[in-house]
Amino acid sequence: MASSLTIAYISSRKEPHFLWFYLSLQKQIDRDWPKIIYVSTDPTIKNHIDKTSDHIRAVNPKPTIWQGPYKITRDEWWAKSNAMNTAICLCETEFIAFVDDRCVLAPEWLQCVREAMEGQYAVCGSYEKRANMKVENGEITDFGTLLGIDERIQLGYPTPTRDWYGGSCALPLEWCLDVNGFSEDLCDGLGSEDSMFGVTLRNSGFPMKYDSRMRIIEDRTPSEIEGALKRADKNPHLGQRAKSWDIVRAFHGKTSSQNSFDIRDMRARKLKGEDWRPPSASHFDWYDNAPISEMI
Repeated sequence: MASSLTIAYISSRKEPHFLWFYLSLQKQIDRDWPKIIYVSTDPTIKNHIDKTSDHIRAVNPKPTIWQGPYKITRDEWWAKSNAMNTAICLCETEFIAFVDDRCVLAPEWLQCVREAMEGQYAVCGSYEKRANMKVENGEITDFGTLLGIDERIQLGYPTPTRDWYGGSCALPLEWCLDVNGFSEDLCDGLGSEDSMFGVTLRNSGFPMKYDSRMRIIEDRTPSEIEGALKRADKNPHLGQRAKSWDIVRAFHGKTSSQNSFDIRDMRARKLKGEDWRPPSASHFDWYDNAPISEMI
């Protein structure tokens, strides 16, 4: 039976602990395996995956101006929208889920995704952040220290768009294409891609639910995750005139990611076997028109 679900596992960490996720997922498999697209900034990622696991595909992010061989910045910068759009372009199933790295899935995680597939709605899960967590065979043996816990209202509440959480979510692939993916041109280098994606979904009228059972428990030990990629606000001293506030205004009423490319077109070319094309994003920051190459 062919899978109708793809899970995109997104990482930029030196030690992503993919097996934590994979083995916790394995315990929940009750029928066909989902497809897994493992997107990592590690250039050696393909060497980490068992070649006999034909349901797993390991890839580097597609070309971007923020990191990798096409970068125009001096350092490697945050480009999570680009990584998530990479998975969207490679996805060949009707439904796609996204998961952050260094995590263990709660026991009902996959069931929540299946329910969203059956009900045809976008589902946003919850999170728990910990430090010094220990995991064996996909199970947490030492919870370490609690750093933060999701405090949103419980099962079924339509999550506010500002709280859309890309670290544990799922939706029909077609809706990702309809809103033109995650916003690379505005969010990469800054962040807020989860929230702005939620805004475009809500403005498009797609049914959305928050499900606290769809939880991931993440290890965010500072010494293990710091320094991977740069990202920065601009003019935070200006309060609501800062870049992090301006992006909220930039997406008000919008039903599209405002990318400089058509992701549906990009995906069609990639599925035909074409190579990725060079990035199309402007080399000047949308916020202040300053050269992105000079950002430090």
